[in-house]
Amino acid sequence: MPRDPFDQDADDLPRIGPAGEAIGLSPRMIRYLEEQGVIAAERGPGPRGHRHYPPPELHLGRAAARAMDAGHPTATLRALRDLAERRIADVRASGDPLAWFELLALARSVEIARRADEAPAGPPDPTAAPQRPPRKP
Repeated sequence: MPRDPFDQDADDLPRIGPAGEAIGLSPRMIRYLEEQGVIAAERGPGPRGHRHYPPPELHLGRAAARAMDAGHPTATLRALRDLAERRIADVRASGDPLAWFELLALARSVEIARRADEAPAGPPDPTAAPQRPPRKP
């Protein structure tokens, strides 16, 4: 059975260079997003404590860069992350199974949409209706 990426040890997670390459951001930008509280790294053991990034943080980093490119400030992104974390804390405190279901359904829908948006364009669907050429005026 494959391991859940959320359960990976810090040593198994990518460090800042490979993490940046994986999502198309420079290490400097990743550090900036972390300093601004938009993403969070796990620190490795030992005195050097290298940054390691779990997959959800990498997805947040990529989405944050897109939002910033669209003109949204990091303060807004940090506030949205804080809001999400507070919502999770409220659900945990309530113990309401329906609230947990809501959060899990939302997380699943977000993951499906993310994968669809990031999927490489494949060959055309052979079962799809053929495209007609545009009509000439």
